Amino acid sequence: MIYEQIILIAIGEKGEPLLKVIDSCNEVCLKVISTVMYFTPIGVFCTIVPVVEANGTSTIVSLAIQLIILYVAFYGFAFIVYGGAVKFFGKTSPFKFFRAIMPAALNAFGTCSSSATIPISKSCVENELGVSNQISSIAIASFAALATMAGLPAGVMGVYISINTLCDMGATCVNVIGDMAGCVVLQEKIDLK
Repeated sequence: MIYEQIILIAIGEKGEPLLKVIDSCNEVCLKVISTVMYFTPIGVFCTIVPVVEANGTSTIVSLAIQLIILYVAFYGFAFIVYGGAVKFFGKTSPFKFFRAIMPAALNAFGTCSSSATIPISKSCVENELGVSNQISSIAIASFAALATMAGLPAGVMGVYISINTLCDMGATCVNVIGDMAGCVVLQEKIDLK
């Protein structure tokens, strides 16, 4: 795709009509995606209503409790394990570490995307924590590329879709914190400053 665009730009005026078509298709795709995203909360709500109707509000209460426990586990893990690794192996204060990585952690929480957070993570560890670009470029990109998937039966997908985003926000945030903790530890062990 990039090759074709370079060729279209290189041939100049003759390639402009096709470039305009491609740009128009891109705009249509973006509009379709934004429209779907706008109506997604309504769709998710409509998938939850039958579950609540069949099981009562106990389902929502039980999911809320599960979500609270999950977040306590996520951030307990982040503060104890990653904070400990940064302190003992990375020779950096956990308070300094967590303060420095806050922009990346909040971005990961809000976007649910480790990949979208890579530039902010690199900036945090390089500018605030003194990690070299060589380490951050390799470590953050490599750690962020790892992913896992789980299969669920179709009957629970409505409930899963509604709760998964809330779970994923915390999981992605902790994942990004781990990437940056790994950078700090590697920097101390390799010392490429």
